Amino acid sequence: MPTPLHALPQAGADPAIRLTYATISGRADTWFFLRSAAGDADRALRAESCLLEPQCGDMVLISQDSTPGSKRPPYILAILSRTAPTQGTLTLPGGVRLESNRGQLRTVAEHTILEARQHLTVSAPGLTLSGGQGDIRFERLQAEAGTVEARLGTLQLLAQQVQSSVGRLVQKARDCCRWIENLDETRAGRVRLQVQERFDLRARHAAVLAQGQVKIDGDKIDLG
Repeated sequence: MPTPLHALPQAGADPAIRLTYATISGRADTWFFLRSAAGDADRALRAESCLLEPQCGDMVLISQDSTPGSKRPPYILAILSRTAPTQGTLTLPGGVRLESNRGQLRTVAEHTILEARQHLTVSAPGLTLSGGQGDIRFERLQAEAGTVEARLGTLQLLAQQVQSSVGRLVQKARDCCRWIENLDETRAGRVRLQVQERFDLRARHAAVLAQGQVKIDGDKIDLG
């Protein structure tokens, strides 16, 4: 058996509300100045439903109360045509704006939060991040890069364990100081130390063991 259809009641139309169109000629704070052929309203406010910010020269749809003695201000309901179709500002409640300019999108807000339930991907040929202070927190972080260049003023690293495996390691420093509480062990095929001025080795116990030859050469050798 077919379900009967019931017509919904229609909202009554207010005969005092009249729709016209005009051109934006200027702006002062929240008021937009209008220029129309009929010469009706000379200024209007932007309606909350009109998210796109009107600009000078845009043709807009105006809703105004034509009741004699009415103090209701006219409202801009929509933008019909734009003088700069490649530019636009989308205004949201709370002072948030989305600005578009020739393919470039700019978000203006006090705080911006991107929250994804499963995964967030950012892909671009170039990426620039800048700020006064930054915090990064991950339970697990994996990074891969062909070349990394970093310039740091002060670097502080605190870790329970550090493991690194490199093909070649070159380090250059003006001064180097290391404090090791327990064991410092080096295993190498060959070790060479070259000191220009003074080489000082102090230990409570020292042992030099060699299976082959031990050579000590100097202008003066003091033992004991």
